[in-house]
Amino acid sequence: RTPSNSLQRVVNFSHASILRQELQDEFGSHSLQKLTANSAYLKGMNLEQKVHNILLENKTSKLQGERVCILTPNDNRFISCLHAAWLCGAIAVPLSPKHQSTELEYVVKNSRAKVVISTPEFFTVVEKMQKNIDFDHVKVDDLNENPMNSNDTSETFPFLPIEHDNKPSLILYTSGTTGSPKGVLFNHSNLKVQTQSLIKSWEISPSDVLLHVLPLHHIHGLVNGLLTPLSIGAKVVMDPSFHARKVWSHLLDENSTSKSRVNVFMAVPTIYTKLIQYFDKHNMCPEDTRRKCKDIRLMVSGSAALPLPVLEKWKEITGHMLLERYGMTEFGMGITNSYRGIRVPGSVGLPFPHVQAKIAASDEHGNPHYSRYYTYQQIKETLGISHEAGELLMKSAMFQCYWDNVKATEETFVDGWFKTGDTGVFENGAFRIVGRTSVDIIKSGGYKLSALDIERDLLEHSDITEVSVIGVPDDVWGQKVTAIIALKETSRLNKTELLEW
Repeated sequence: RTPSNSLQRVVNFSHASILRQELQDEFGSHSLQKLTANSAYLKGMNLEQKVHNILLENKTSKLQGERVCILTPNDNRFISCLHAAWLCGAIAVPLSPKHQSTELEYVVKNSRAKVVISTPEFFTVVEKMQKNIDFDHVKVDDLNENPMNSNDTSETFPFLPIEHDNKPSLILYTSGTTGSPKGVLFNHSNLKVQTQSLIKSWEISPSDVLLHVLPLHHIHGLVNGLLTPLSIGAKVVMDPSFHARKVWSHLLDENSTSKSRVNVFMAVPTIYTKLIQYFDKHNMCPEDTRRKCKDIRLMVSGSAALPLPVLEKWKEITGHMLLERYGMTEFGMGITNSYRGIRVPGSVGLPFPHVQAKIAASDEHGNPHYSRYYTYQQIKETLGISHEAGELLMKSAMFQCYWDNVKATEETFVDGWFKTGDTGVFENGAFRIVGRTSVDIIKSGGYKLSALDIERDLLEHSDITEVSVIGVPDDVWGQKVTAIIALKETSRLNKTELLEW
């Protein structure tokens, strides 16, 4: 279609829209027009200029498909660097500010990145890496000194034309629970589908203000917490890292204006646990907290199993039933509890509109039988319903491949379905994740036991704050259920009392 004005040309790509968005961090407030100007400035004055050898080699004016690693704090500078890479046609590879040098070097080497962008906080770290790896270092100093007129950027520097949809855009690295971390390659279209799906299912709108405390090298923090709200024109309040006191200050609307009143919060179970511990330690008032949290419309938990006691305690002190969902780096968000409907405690709900899920049946040895299934959940119908547990398989707008790893890509798919490696069960009209098949399923005395289920039960004890359940090798039982438990500081619970309980 022919746009009626120049502004429409820059909003035809959903995860890079520049209408109405604003980001707030420790440096102040930043309109996306300003961030656009910074991206264009970085592209023109730093990024392409310092990688002239790559440009000459490719005989192009852009870094087509080249990997650009980004190492910045969780603030506005990350967005400018990300978009600058995309403006150059490059593939962005976010690095974790908390990773050790060996982990950072692994990602740079594995992605074969020719460029690393960093801010002053990480200049020394990157320069040390250059002693072992050959790449160009683009230093991002004070972008506030950008001489470009941000008022003109919406017409002069459109983020991404629509033809970028099928071009590779991003590599996120897995946590490496089953081997070395793998790079998961996405194109712009993958990100577009994911952001639109979250907007529709969770009713994200331009009036939302999302509190962001998550790492940006994970899909949860990058796609859910940043690209999704910005793509619809919502505001993001960004803290560089998690601090319980600061998060409570935001949630209770202390020291803020009505304009930046947080009403959406996304976190992992550990964060909710730490917030509850802070609440108890400081004797906060449940009635006051529930009253002040009424203005918040959505609180989401994901990236790990949410213990039922944590969900119940959070509802007790805030009045909010956390929305649990299920996703992985490879396919983004796959299953979610309903935003407006019933949320089943302990479950992750039903597939997102663009997603299909099924649970593979097991053979006589307990291994997945990929030609049969217990449950097949499509958008509006469920086939082959069974309460049997098995490996969960997903089909959606998937990642393109594992970066430079054809073997792993081929092994992780069966007939177009992604093998999650998680054990799931369909019960009470919703999917429930029993645990990581290779880690959380304990085989003891011929039974398959869920470590996550046992952890949920143990956490119901009032003296237990944290617990991890593992299977220890045993000649008789195969594996013995073993729990590592952290108690409250004031607890006098002993082993005998715990075993009796």
